[in-house]
Amino acid sequence: MKGIAHTTIINGSNLKTLKLANITFRDCDGTIFGIENLEYLDISGFICKVLSEHLLSQFPKLITLIARDASLGLGLNTLTDASEFLKMNLDLQHIDLMQNHINSLPDGLFHHPFRQKLSIILDRNNLQSLPNFPSRPNTIKSVSLKYNRLSCLSENDMAMLNIIKPSSVFLGGNPIECSCNTLSFLKWMNHSGFISDISDIECISQNGTLVTLSHFLHTLKSYEISCQTKLWITVASCITSFTIVALIFGTVYYRYRFAFEYFFLRVKIKLRHYQPLSDDFNYDAFISYSHKDIPWVKTLHDKLDSKGFSLCLYHKDFQGGMPIAECIVEAINSSRKVVFVITDDFLESSWGTYEIEMTKMHAFREGRESMVVVILKDDIKKRTNFPKP
Repeated sequence: MKGIAHTTIINGSNLKTLKLANITFRDCDGTIFGIENLEYLDISGFICKVLSEHLLSQFPKLITLIARDASLGLGLNTLTDASEFLKMNLDLQHIDLMQNHINSLPDGLFHHPFRQKLSIILDRNNLQSLPNFPSRPNTIKSVSLKYNRLSCLSENDMAMLNIIKPSSVFLGGNPIECSCNTLSFLKWMNHSGFISDISDIECISQNGTLVTLSHFLHTLKSYEISCQTKLWITVASCITSFTIVALIFGTVYYRYRFAFEYFFLRVKIKLRHYQPLSDDFNYDAFISYSHKDIPWVKTLHDKLDSKGFSLCLYHKDFQGGMPIAECIVEAINSSRKVVFVITDDFLESSWGTYEIEMTKMHAFREGRESMVVVILKDDIKKRTNFPKP
């Protein structure tokens, strides 16, 4: 048949019931006039992919609306203002929207001051969460959500039902999940008293098998304890794994800390646009020494300087305001040789050890193993951290 358009029924003012089920209208884009006292309407089987907001506006006394398999999953969600669809039907008590491929219902559809509590059937659709019902008590009598795609209800869904307080909610035929992930929902089902078909519901357990929900809820307390145990085992395993990784990382970092620091300092120096290393050095040698040996080092410096050698000493050549670690790496990079003045004070200095390690890293990286010169000033016993000359 053609679409509804704007149809007028002659002498229909006394008509109370209109059953049009399986009379295929190609669209529902219109309004039916002349049956303003209608109380029961069945438009099951209509093709309401194209739907008018005013389709039911001329039925102010409508009590029952049956619209099964009427493609309303598409039609309702194309409405510009879904709140207009049932705005004039405040006497509604029964709404059956079974098998309409509904994934979600538009906001505002049921947000009206209906004079009676609504019984709503939404069986055999594609709902994965509760529709957006008005969050007011005494608005919904019952909701049937059988054979949808509900694995559980969210915290918001449960809070909404706690406010609405329906007499009955039906969830049979849904892929309800009985696992630690849905424990809050299972506890709510067990205590709320809203779910009327618990004995008919099967749920999918953690291992993938089907179990009777009512039987599962009888053992819910022990199952909750097992979930808590699994949670703590998981937390403990994560903490242990993190600790092991941290220990391994810490050990590796401590073992190769100078190599890491040398690498990052080289990158930092490069990002600051220092001149790259070349065959032309700023200094003939960088002298590494303890500050307690400055007088002796100054004498060495003056003798070598008089012979035309350019030497880098930290107390006179390091740039003020620049981190000392960067100054050390820059001095090593810029010098043809590195001279270590080994004394007891030098070996007790943390900076002395640092300069030795940085020099070893640089010599290895640049293939300049012959860049190190060692001067043993004191009678030093054998140490393991001397750079190889």
